[in-house]
Amino acid sequence: MIAMVIATHTILVGTLFTTDIKNTIELAPTYEAVSFWFGWICNTFYMNILFLISGYLVPNSVHKRGIEHYVKHRLLRLGIPLTIAILLLNNITPLAGLLIPSSTVFGQGINKLPLNRIGPQWFLLVLILFNVIYCCWAFARKSAFLVDNTKPVPGWRSWLISAATLGALELAMGHFSGFWTDLKDSNFDGLGYQGMHLWTYGFLFFVGCKAASHQWLERINKRLALRWLYLSLVATLALMTANYAPFILSHSKESLELITPLMAFSTPFIGWGFIAAILSLSQANEQLDSHWLAKAGKDSFGAYLIHIPVLAGAMLSCYSLGIKNIWILGFGATAIAIFLSFLASHQLRRIPMIRNII
Repeated sequence: MIAMVIATHTILVGTLFTTDIKNTIELAPTYEAVSFWFGWICNTFYMNILFLISGYLVPNSVHKRGIEHYVKHRLLRLGIPLTIAILLLNNITPLAGLLIPSSTVFGQGINKLPLNRIGPQWFLLVLILFNVIYCCWAFARKSAFLVDNTKPVPGWRSWLISAATLGALELAMGHFSGFWTDLKDSNFDGLGYQGMHLWTYGFLFFVGCKAASHQWLERINKRLALRWLYLSLVATLALMTANYAPFILSHSKESLELITPLMAFSTPFIGWGFIAAILSLSQANEQLDSHWLAKAGKDSFGAYLIHIPVLAGAMLSCYSLGIKNIWILGFGATAIAIFLSFLASHQLRRIPMIRNII
């Protein structure tokens, strides 16, 4: 999931960092369109899975550590990286832009730079909020965490109702487009890109908390998960066709504006299919002691924190070497950034003090 986050940020970093790469992307409408749809499809499920799993791990951790110790631990593991990212990591790219003639900030005064922005670390801020809400609920409830796996996993009707309800909320949140645009230009820029999905993220986080008490994630119906995945793929293809058919005929981007409300409403429905299939397949092939994914997972938090400057550096380096084909540039920079982000995180985690945080 973290690798996909890095991949979907490729075009965003390219358009925000240098005018040369931005112009190259804009002159390649097919690449821009493929990147848009890849990013939208990923956004239906990858952050959702991260919130779901985060919520799933909370109740048992609170039970083992106690609420007070857990809160201190969460502030250490989430608060310190969030602060470092805002004050240091997220400032690397705009500060480096002062030295690059093609940068969007070249020649500006340092006081006008987009510094101290939350960027992709919006995830940590929202996660802290959700953790606080759960801890307050656990403190008020004052009951021990118990596992009762006799309660059945919610059926397809429950998930369909939740998808429709959250789809309506996504549509309503997207109506305040001016508010989110203003956020993108503020220090809370990351929330400007993801804020309209907060109801869905909150729902999945607390469903994860509930699922931990009944081991729902371990008991997902594989057949139902795959059938919903097929429906998600059909819905995605239908939306793409509804976008591209008018575009091909009229060569106008207005076709996307027409289906944007439908895309917002169908986001949870499509996401449930991908989420269920991914979790079901991963449960069926789980090898925690030896699987390389589990080992890479330990480095994923650090990779998430540092990937923006790494990705910007990879794109600029490839472009400076004369790689002007946007497909090669995009795929090459993405692959390099994923590898270097995880490698750097792995090396940083060799330091005990850093490993205790990330």
